[in-house]
Amino acid sequence: MINSHAKQIAKGNLRIDDMLEQETFGLGILTDVFNDMKSSMLRFIALTKVNIISISDAIENVSKSMNSSYLGNEEIAASMEDVAEKAKEQAGLMGNAMSKINEVKTRIEIITQSVEQIEKFVEESVQATSTGVRNLDEYYNQVNVISDNLNNTSEYIKKLNDDINKIDEIGRFIKKTSEQLKLLGLNASVEAARAGEAGKGFAVVAHEINLLSTATKESIGKISSIIKSIQTRSRHVNAGIDSCVESYDISKDIFKSVKRSFEIINDNANILESDIKNVRNEVYLINSNIQEIYKESEELYNISEDISKETIEVSAVTQTELDELQNINESTLNLKIMLNKLERLAGIFNISVLPVKEDSKKQLRIVFVSPLDNDFWHIIRKGVLYAKRELSEKNVVIDYYGFEDNVGDQIKQTVKDAIENDVDGIIVPGFDPDLADLIEVADSKNIPVMLIAEDLPMKTKRVAYFGANFDSTGIVAVRILAKYLGGKGEVAVFTGEGNSFGRHTILPELKKHKNIKVAAQVQCADDIEVSYNVTKDILRENSNIRAILVPGMGFFGAARAIEEIGFIGKTFLISFFYSNEIAEYIKRRIKKVNKSS
Repeated sequence: MINSHAKQIAKGNLRIDDMLEQETFGLGILTDVFNDMKSSMLRFIALTKVNIISISDAIENVSKSMNSSYLGNEEIAASMEDVAEKAKEQAGLMGNAMSKINEVKTRIEIITQSVEQIEKFVEESVQATSTGVRNLDEYYNQVNVISDNLNNTSEYIKKLNDDINKIDEIGRFIKKTSEQLKLLGLNASVEAARAGEAGKGFAVVAHEINLLSTATKESIGKISSIIKSIQTRSRHVNAGIDSCVESYDISKDIFKSVKRSFEIINDNANILESDIKNVRNEVYLINSNIQEIYKESEELYNISEDISKETIEVSAVTQTELDELQNINESTLNLKIMLNKLERLAGIFNISVLPVKEDSKKQLRIVFVSPLDNDFWHIIRKGVLYAKRELSEKNVVIDYYGFEDNVGDQIKQTVKDAIENDVDGIIVPGFDPDLADLIEVADSKNIPVMLIAEDLPMKTKRVAYFGANFDSTGIVAVRILAKYLGGKGEVAVFTGEGNSFGRHTILPELKKHKNIKVAAQVQCADDIEVSYNVTKDILRENSNIRAILVPGMGFFGAARAIEEIGFIGKTFLISFFYSNEIAEYIKRRIKKVNKSS
């Protein structure tokens, strides 16, 4: 028996059963040693194959990176000479730019002086226009006074003309009266002549009346002539005054226009003064900036000189790095060759399910989709890479897609894309019930779909399922829970929807233990945050809960809640899965009594 097993191992077949002591006829120690040796070789070869895949994958990535780095450094080395030349050109350009900037700086200083002089002129103009506006105001007031006086004089002359007209009327009245007196004197002379000697005295009176009438008439004539002359002159004066008043009115309108023009000039002068001050400030700012630019340009010129020198040094270093990268590439290639030899050597041993013996006539393309958000799926990824390498020689291509974020949506989209691309097979975990419709579409196109890790709760047209039997796992978990609690106590159960995580077997199995009471049952086992909040709530409401069964990822939320509210050692967790994080909880339980795990 031992010889037979030894021959099998020599042929590379490690997939043989252990030998029993009764089959080796008393060679028990040798049997145990042989079995241990076979198991150790099996583990070693399996680990070696996985490590070869991991190292090969890493070497391939390193090789790609090194090639990219080598090509990049080649481009850098080629570019550095151009950079050095351009740096020299830049230094020359900076020298020219500095001279131009210096010229600009000189012109800005001249402009600054001119602006200062203009500002002084504008200030004087503003003062002059302000004084002119004030003088115009005074002159306008004087014109108004003269105009008022002329108007008053015109009124006086009009009244004087009225008085003269009245005097003229009186003169005409007196003239008329003197004519009547003359007529009366004439009548008196006639009557005195008739009276003879007796009428001589009356004749003297009549004569005097005639003389008075004649003198009065002559005087009235002179007065009338003077009055007419005065009236004529008064009319001329009045016409002149009216003309002056009219001219003054016109002058006042013209003056208002002139005054308005002066005011506009004054306003514009003030605006111009403000703008000139702004221009002066801007010129000062530009001058200041030019000074800074000149200094910075000088520094940039010096930096350009340094860059030119350092670029030459970098070019030399880059060339050295190229040589080193070439050596690393050669070493990587040698390591890859060595791994290929080691892989062929490990391939002698049969430690797992063998691929098909015959190559596929048609190249098969299989899409493997999974999460990549915990240790379990990273281990699965290594297995996929191993299968990819094993099957690559059988005309099979495996495309692996792993997602760390937004896992559900990305998995469904990738499966949908794979179906549209008419792949030959799809492997995907059955987490999402929405996959059932996609499996139906795949089946209609003769694309087989295999589910792993978890099956869908409904009947589908998948070709196979590879993963845990959650119904059986649920029964085992309840039995472990009952044993740990001594068959009594209050518990909480977190499950998924439908029959996910063995819900249909967990609850019936718990009913078999009459002294174990299910105090809470919530469908949140696949949600970390919901499990975290629910755990806090149920433990605050019922502190007698001694254990919580959490089959899914909600375990991590429940564990965090137990730690935060101080229930470590009082309430325990039971999980279906195992990972490094779960191992840490277990280690805490081992290291210190009454720690939750």
